[in-house]
Amino acid sequence: MIKWLPGFVVLTLILLLALQWKDWPPGPSRAGLDASSSAVPNAPVGSEPDAAAQLPPPDPKDAYASVTDRPLFRPQRRPDEEVDPDAQATLEPDVLTSLEGMNLSAVIITPTLVSAWIQDPNEPRLRRLRIGDDLEGWSVQTILPDRILLERQGEQDALILRDYGKTPSPAAPMPVPRRPPRVLQPADPPDQ
Repeated sequence: MIKWLPGFVVLTLILLLALQWKDWPPGPSRAGLDASSSAVPNAPVGSEPDAAAQLPPPDPKDAYASVTDRPLFRPQRRPDEEVDPDAQATLEPDVLTSLEGMNLSAVIITPTLVSAWIQDPNEPRLRRLRIGDDLEGWSVQTILPDRILLERQGEQDALILRDYGKTPSPAAPMPVPRRPPRVLQPADPPDQ
């Protein structure tokens, strides 16, 4: 009896596999279809109604006003404030034209794209620059793997990409001042 059991199980599994293989792939499911489509089970393929025509019309844009009023991907959940062009013109002369505090964060050079990412201490977001772009009155002339070269009215300057992997070695520790050795005093002999 025990010798026949594994053979019987293997034969049953092979038979089950053959039955599934014979009926594969299963026919199209009719679940979720309305009564009119199920009434004609053998209708030709081209006579089926267009699926896009069965969809309800899209919601008006006013239904998404809450998303535009409170953008999901902004930390403050507020849309960008639109600046009046007249007010922006009055702000521009106050902009610093030196590159002090600017930090070159990344340089991307591919066969189709050359760009650099700059961190301005006055702005929370990184700013992408390409050759010919303007940065606080400076024009981007060249983007190299380790720096970008900028020019303004004949003056040239460079922002260098810092390599945090090659940090300078720490300064040698200060030597400990030597004190003269203490002279040990003999202890008083114990009184007897």
